[in-house]
Amino acid sequence: MKYRNLLLRLAPALVGLAAFGLMAVLYRLNLVLYLKILYFVGINPWHYPFIDGAYMFAMKDCWQRGVDVYQAVPCDVTGPGGKMAYSPLWQRLPFLPSTYAARVPVGVTTDLLLLLSLPLLPPARTWGEAVLLSLATVSTMVVFALERNNIDVWMYLLIFAGVWLFGRSGASRAVAYAAFLAAGLLKYYPLLAFGLALRERPARFLLIAAISAAALMIFVAAFWADLREALPNVPTASPFGDFVGIVNLPRGFLELGAGDDDLAAGHSRTALALRIGLTVMLLAIAARLARHPGLGTAFGTMPRAEADWLVAGSLIMGGCYLLAHNNGYRGIYLLIVLSGLLALRRRCDDRGLRLMLTAAALSIVPIMWMEALRRWAFHGLEHAPLSPFARVMPVFFLWLTRELLWLNLERVMLAVLLVFALRSATAGAVWTWMRGAATRPEAEPL
Repeated sequence: MKYRNLLLRLAPALVGLAAFGLMAVLYRLNLVLYLKILYFVGINPWHYPFIDGAYMFAMKDCWQRGVDVYQAVPCDVTGPGGKMAYSPLWQRLPFLPSTYAARVPVGVTTDLLLLLSLPLLPPARTWGEAVLLSLATVSTMVVFALERNNIDVWMYLLIFAGVWLFGRSGASRAVAYAAFLAAGLLKYYPLLAFGLALRERPARFLLIAAISAAALMIFVAAFWADLREALPNVPTASPFGDFVGIVNLPRGFLELGAGDDDLAAGHSRTALALRIGLTVMLLAIAARLARHPGLGTAFGTMPRAEADWLVAGSLIMGGCYLLAHNNGYRGIYLLIVLSGLLALRRRCDDRGLRLMLTAAALSIVPIMWMEALRRWAFHGLEHAPLSPFARVMPVFFLWLTRELLWLNLERVMLAVLLVFALRSATAGAVWTWMRGAATRPEAEPL
């Protein structure tokens, strides 16, 4: 049993490392096959890997030469017209390389660290769970992030270290918050991880909130000019591409019924209104699920470390889904969500709730493989003796399926976050104070 549990824990990492090693060998021995495999799993690769990491090194090289990197990054060989859209701290990091030679060692090291981190997540307890986690590990989303060595891989490692340290006591907890803050100032979305601070007592929570808010205000004040140049460069994309976000559904249906000119002229406001309405509805549905007594009981019986991983994954992935339009590689955080949901499901005694959590966990795998599924469907029907409409409809239904799966998964992640918030030390103290204030007798008039 001991060796079985060890193998179940290691299985996703071993599968990922084997796939990584195989692709590394193919890259050296058969580049054509290497590129074909990447294309087959839903990726449009460059003729060599780690181009997103190389972009960051080229960006710093340009900046050191006095180039305005918010207008163009001509040092980048893969796309000289690209503009810097990230935090202005990146080009000022003394340890960020500014040479193309760093592309391979940094890419290989950080990619392997991500794969080697998987055994520290809540482990699989059955072979079925191990298969799910392994399929997620070699999914389109994860392979895309690793093949590009996008800085989301670097952020993942920083957040991962922070969550792991958060489960420790004493100074480790302070280092965890420092990791969250550092990651947040570099890529913004990791600031969502500060939601874990609700576990703290109210006084400590307020201290953490004050320190982090002060650091954020100092950052904005110091780099306001850079931020004004960088933020307009944040990329946008079609809702029918690989980008992830609640915005896809309203924008997608609006674009089906209107041309781009019409959308730019006025439909963007309609899309925003629909997005807000969809978000409110989703929050209401999640709140109803959070009130299910079985969910609170299951969450309360989870080991503290497993619960922290589930909350952290839901904070990052759930928050990103609601707040932004995210490139597909952001889905690497679904590895954390999936491992946490499987752990929560095992603690659930209510049959209906257990089935719902099972469905949510199972849905993560097709979500992470969706770009491959859509590519296979498109090429499978491309030369079929069908009308253009009949060829497009299966691809459209795959897109719609993806968006509905995301909505359901978001509902579960939000419900988990609500349960966590209501059971947290800070929320409990606030609730106790509010009940005391409501029952406290009014002072008699003088």
